[in-house]
Amino acid sequence: MHPVLATFTIAGTEVVLRAYSTFYVLAWIAAVAIATVVARRRGFSWWRALTTFVVALSAGVVGARLLDMAVNWGYYAEDFSRVYDTGFRGFALYGGLIVSLTAGALLARAFRLPLWDLADGTVPAFAAGIVLMRTGCFLNGCCFGTITSLPWGVTYPAGSSAWTHHLLTGEISLLQMNVRSQPVHPTQLYEMTAAVVFCGLAVWSSKRRGRDGGNAIPAGVPFLVFALGFTLFRLGDHFLRVRLSTISTPHWLYPLLYCLLVAGMVGLIFWRLRFGRSAVHSSKGEVDLDNR
Repeated sequence: MHPVLATFTIAGTEVVLRAYSTFYVLAWIAAVAIATVVARRRGFSWWRALTTFVVALSAGVVGARLLDMAVNWGYYAEDFSRVYDTGFRGFALYGGLIVSLTAGALLARAFRLPLWDLADGTVPAFAAGIVLMRTGCFLNGCCFGTITSLPWGVTYPAGSSAWTHHLLTGEISLLQMNVRSQPVHPTQLYEMTAAVVFCGLAVWSSKRRGRDGGNAIPAGVPFLVFALGFTLFRLGDHFLRVRLSTISTPHWLYPLLYCLLVAGMVGLIFWRLRFGRSAVHSSKGEVDLDNR
């Protein structure tokens, strides 16, 4: 745990560089930059792609706050001004992803960008963003897991969120206030690993070639493979993460959300595998014309 990366003074004012906020900003910048570069290399209009990604990211931040409000209402009920807090707290990843993808899809259609090809190119950007965000979470000590006896369990120092949680739940006593927390699942590192693994699988599938020399996998399937794999992982990881005391929604809400998303993505994968190739051929001329 290393929540503060650096402290320095600018014009007499002390500036604290915190891991959580720093890595979140880096994640946003890296995701937009990587997605735009990949889109440009695929022959798409870079400024249209950049505009799409920036708007999608902005919408995603709002979506992440809205879902966090829905599931963590107790935190906002204590102080309603937290709804408009511009600080780096109070964001739910899948709220951001759902709203971001919806906004991006609508804008891609408006710009006449090939939606599924564009989506495939965003997989490395999503993976990089998740890795950077979860790095910030790990260093900050938030989003920690349940107690584990596995050898890779991590402990957090006194005063950390995990330590406080274990003190309140009786896992450590008042006589142990100077010791570290109990070993917990490093769920942040699990998500980072999953993002990299499924990104690699998606990139590999996108490069497979058929007998005619074209892509063996229709456009959109690599992105859906990444999204499906990561969502299935999140479903399992959900049961390893500690539930915050301020969460007011039922325990089944997130598992239900993940299951609905999984069902939708499985359906989309079958649809793309069956009809995707003809859709790619019919849209290819439109892409070339649009980017001359």
